[in-house]
Amino acid sequence: MKLTKTSRKTELNVQQILFPLLLLIFFIVESLLFAQSKPDDLAKYTPEWIREGFVDAGATHEPWIFQVRRNNGNFNQWQREFYEYQTSEDYIKSLAESGISVYHIYCYKGFGFNAEKSHMNIAAKTAAIAHKYGMKVDTYIQWNTMAYETFFAEVPEAETDLWYQIDVNGKPILLTYGYQQTFRYRPCFNHNGYMNYFKEKIIRYAVEKVKTDFIHFDNFDYNYPPEADFNPATIAAFRKYLEEKYTPSKRVERFGFENVSFILPPMWNDPNPAEKMIAIKDPVIQEWIDFRCWTFTTRLAECARFARELNKEIAIEVNPHGLVGSNRAWEAGINHPDLMQYTNVIWTEDTNYPRWEEGVAIGKFRHYKLGRTTNNFIMTYNKKPQDFAENLALNRTIGSLGMGLPEGVGKKYLDFWLAHKDLYIHMNGAEKVAVLRSYPSMAYNTTETQIAVNMAEQALQQRQIPFDIIFDLQLEQLRKYYVVVLANQESLSEQAIIKIKEFVKNGGGIVATGNTGMYDGWRRLRKENLLEEMLSEIEPGPVEGFETESGKIKSNVFSFNYGEGRIIYLPELVQPEGEIKLGYESKWMMPENVNELKSAVYWAAGKILPLTVTAPEWVGVSHDTQEKREIIHLFNYNSQRNVGGIILLYTGAVKNAWAVSPDQEGIINIPITREGESTIVRIPNLKVYKIIVLEKM
Repeated sequence: MKLTKTSRKTELNVQQILFPLLLLIFFIVESLLFAQSKPDDLAKYTPEWIREGFVDAGATHEPWIFQVRRNNGNFNQWQREFYEYQTSEDYIKSLAESGISVYHIYCYKGFGFNAEKSHMNIAAKTAAIAHKYGMKVDTYIQWNTMAYETFFAEVPEAETDLWYQIDVNGKPILLTYGYQQTFRYRPCFNHNGYMNYFKEKIIRYAVEKVKTDFIHFDNFDYNYPPEADFNPATIAAFRKYLEEKYTPSKRVERFGFENVSFILPPMWNDPNPAEKMIAIKDPVIQEWIDFRCWTFTTRLAECARFARELNKEIAIEVNPHGLVGSNRAWEAGINHPDLMQYTNVIWTEDTNYPRWEEGVAIGKFRHYKLGRTTNNFIMTYNKKPQDFAENLALNRTIGSLGMGLPEGVGKKYLDFWLAHKDLYIHMNGAEKVAVLRSYPSMAYNTTETQIAVNMAEQALQQRQIPFDIIFDLQLEQLRKYYVVVLANQESLSEQAIIKIKEFVKNGGGIVATGNTGMYDGWRRLRKENLLEEMLSEIEPGPVEGFETESGKIKSNVFSFNYGEGRIIYLPELVQPEGEIKLGYESKWMMPENVNELKSAVYWAAGKILPLTVTAPEWVGVSHDTQEKREIIHLFNYNSQRNVGGIILLYTGAVKNAWAVSPDQEGIINIPITREGESTIVRIPNLKVYKIIVLEKM
């Protein structure tokens, strides 16, 4: 059809209208998609600057007022010259030139805003200097101290309105730093007066005046359960929590009655000490554990959100310590996976420094795996080569270098990380095995579930099976794994049961031990446990025995298919004889039937794992993947022995392999052997730490 002049003009006008309209629609759609890819809640945001790792060092955490009041000898009057040097431009400049990316400095210790304002002003001056040299600033803010002698003078209502925790007898609850720090009351986190002061006076000043980039909240825990907080604000908050959590009918199901207006925190006495509790069955004590975890999580989220509304790019870090082997929900009100939705980094100060001791590879690998699952970095002390090796292999960053300029082993590993940063960033974990730590199983049992999970993780680590540690929040993501290990996960919610069944039906594998699935999410006995329930849903005919790696048939082990997947049950992970110790000084143990567990994992997978490693037990392994290459970290827990003859079997085609190590200069080319679709790589020597890079076809 021939267009007239008028019709052509009309067409042009339509185009002129439509094109901007389409462009506007495009940008609206793009912005909506972008918004959907970002968390709506600023409390859950990860700042851009920290996503590729960091190195933190600088001045002491402690302001001078605390050094004087504590008087412990580490910093005293005659050391003040060095103390002040740590905030000088010369010192800060030298840190920047050495490769430090984050300068840390004291900011607030709990004495009150007026008492510490001069120290916070020093922090502001040093922050400006650090920013001048391109560094970010990490400020120490005490979460859990109210130094009442000065705080009450500034804020009289803090004393009269009880802004601090009190025990059942009305006495202040103190930080557990011995009898010479009785001036440190624990604040009441359920008191809105205190929390508003903390946000408006302390956090606002740190963000707006100090211009911090990174807030470190210290002493992030509660006292052990016998010192329950009986502050009226806490009692009221606990009752409100129960009323809002449950409908009246659910309260009757939970407690046997509807009215929770007279419920109190748990109380103990000499005949009934909290320390003797193993299985926690009392629904009010269970809810008290949940409530303490909820309080810390919600208050932290509130503070993170407040800070990021002032500056979105603030990193948040707390020190609840990591997976130290004991029940942290019960002991300290810490539910790591929930809490770490609102952090970018956590500190752990335990003494599980990497070492080989009495047949056990002791290390901090659990903390690093916790961090990887929750998208957090872990900060801990790094002193020896083994510390840095395990840290880099699993944490993918240096983290803390403490005070002073990096030198010696610290400088060596810092330079290595900076030179090979492309091997640590933009990675995906290649783990196909996971160990589940379900909240009710771990929170409502102080001993049995802890020991079983600890042993399962230890066995996988020492048998070089790359694995993740996952939690209830990750049950939606089970499809990424071949096998999930349920080590005595006795209490599983209905939602968890549904997700586990769905995973197996779709081809996943389960290795279950002990009392897995015997109780529901409130630790009430089920009519049928998880495996009995699954067996009742399929055609009869489970396998009655299972052949282990040694060729022995175990009659008390059984396995069966469920949908497209596989289930295998081991009655127990056999605990070796000896003392049980859980907590900061946990005694880590290998199960006596470790090879039985290993065989069960391989069988349940139903396919070959992506990476199989043949090496001594004291060799650790981490496996990451990129589009064009596989990154395998090997590290040695045994400082007394070099390792030779390590064999890697990768289930994929590789065109070449090479390695880098802080113990060797340059790139080391490694010969490879192809076997069908798989590749064999032989590593002739490992001193402390080596990265193997497999370039894929």
